[in-house]
Amino acid sequence: MFDGKLTEAFLGVVREGSFERAATALHLTQSAVSQRIRALESRFGQTLLTRGRPCVPTGAGQTLLRYLDRIRLLEEEALRTLAGPGEGPSRLALAVNADSLHAWLPGVLAGVLAGSPFTVELQVDNEDYTHELLARGEALACVSARSDAMRGCVAEPLGALRYICAATPRFADRYFADGINRAALLRAPGLLYNRKDAMLGGYLARHFGIAEGHYPAHLMPSSQAFVDFALLDVGYVLVPELAVGTQLAAGTLIDLLPARPHDVPLYWHAWQIQAPMVDALFRRIVAAARSVLRQPA
Repeated sequence: MFDGKLTEAFLGVVREGSFERAATALHLTQSAVSQRIRALESRFGQTLLTRGRPCVPTGAGQTLLRYLDRIRLLEEEALRTLAGPGEGPSRLALAVNADSLHAWLPGVLAGVLAGSPFTVELQVDNEDYTHELLARGEALACVSARSDAMRGCVAEPLGALRYICAATPRFADRYFADGINRAALLRAPGLLYNRKDAMLGGYLARHFGIAEGHYPAHLMPSSQAFVDFALLDVGYVLVPELAVGTQLAAGTLIDLLPARPHDVPLYWHAWQIQAPMVDALFRRIVAAARSVLRQPA
């Protein structure tokens, strides 16, 4: 059995990032928090936290964190069942890629969460990295481009998010008056989310033989900024079609290469063992996502 006082101290340090802030949040002395963490580490015979700025869980600490989060949800569900709907909402941490958050996830979550006893905490990263947040115990589920499930998890296909290469008509006239070709793309600036973003580079390499890093690009760490800056003629963008339907219909953005869309298959990753109400909510998220994303023919 877990000692609630010890695990509370552990969760406090993980959440706050330091022993000092955890002590303040828990109304304890820093010494008391340190003693509880040492007692917990002694109980398991392993170091659970890397002492740094911030303090982060070790591999063993990540494993403990994942189990504690699921135990919390099971306890909250039991209380809600026994005590009635007066119990407060339960928090669910989900890791999602920025483009899904911009293009389709809000509508799905709005429908699924309406009337449910849950609030969500969304953590955002590239679609190839959200998987790591799940592995570290910082999320109960994630949307990822990876198809392989971690041990103890399931990975379910959601469908494909279609990207198009888009720009304003003015930008196209300025840079692509003679057509979209390798020479023009070596001059025209693109838009990237951050330095992890390899999607545009892969697209240009596949279709135009342009090596990664050999094309000009602005870094814009916001999916909405992608669209905003593209509309201001700053660059062209590989953007989810679902995110720019209004602009395409109005003609403020145009699909530069309609014969060359880029489809990214997405997967829902979650731990196999979940509280029943959490599992039911996840089932609804998966079903709603499949109704929005492109499915195999």
